[in-house]
Amino acid sequence: MLHAVGSRGWGFFRVIALTGSAAAQSLLAHPLQAQSSEPPAQYGWREAYGGFDAARDQWLAYSGMTFALRSPDIYSNGWRLRLGGGYGRYGYDSVAPHANCGIAVLNDICGEDGRAPQHFEVAHSYAEALLGYYLQLGRLTAKAFAGASMSTERHLTRDPNGEDDGTQVGIKGALELWLTVDTHSWTSLDLSYSTARDESSARWRSGWRVSPAFSIGPELRYDKNIETGENAWNGRAGLFTRYEWTGGELSVAGGGIWRVDEWSAASASAYGNINVLFQY
Repeated sequence: MLHAVGSRGWGFFRVIALTGSAAAQSLLAHPLQAQSSEPPAQYGWREAYGGFDAARDQWLAYSGMTFALRSPDIYSNGWRLRLGGGYGRYGYDSVAPHANCGIAVLNDICGEDGRAPQHFEVAHSYAEALLGYYLQLGRLTAKAFAGASMSTERHLTRDPNGEDDGTQVGIKGALELWLTVDTHSWTSLDLSYSTARDESSARWRSGWRVSPAFSIGPELRYDKNIETGENAWNGRAGLFTRYEWTGGELSVAGGGIWRVDEWSAASASAYGNINVLFQY
């Protein structure tokens, strides 16, 4: 789902930018600056990411940064600050209510009356500022985050049935787990929930290392928010490839996406995703 950024939305982005600047000056002093006699770290203390996700009638562009707070590098145990956001659009079909509906329902004048559905497009944006902790437990890597999130939606064509336009600010939590099974395989699970628009998400991946730097495998994803409905959610099943190097990685994924309502799948579409990440 995607949103347009109103004045409140841009204000939230400005607050995040100022927060990141202040944090970089006061909290993110690189430990190696105080210990110049030590050799440089293999990885940096900042991590920047960005990507693009697309399916039928929807797309999203996103980016963000994660900072290691007084840790030698991004892979050392310690506190993290993550700032992120994105913008995109999605579309859907709906039949508008009868112009003279009134209170008469016996003759079904408020029904669809065989009218063709109208296509609506919605602009969506989001932003978040999260504080978290990175912990290495043997072969398991765990990252937990909590903080503030903002979600904005605006219909580009007014839908009389749409009541969810505007900006909502809420609390978000996220948990990211990575398990190195052995030298040739790994698995990951990312979970998140935000009270802004009641958004929840889960993604599972299982990777097999064709080489030390190149992995392939399946992925599954679950997404739900206030727009999907009470008993409905969006599901994905696909394949991904991941290439990593010292200080970065590139991931490309694709497959099928469905709207699942009462465990009945519909509105099938293909999806594609590309994500790049750098540590410095």
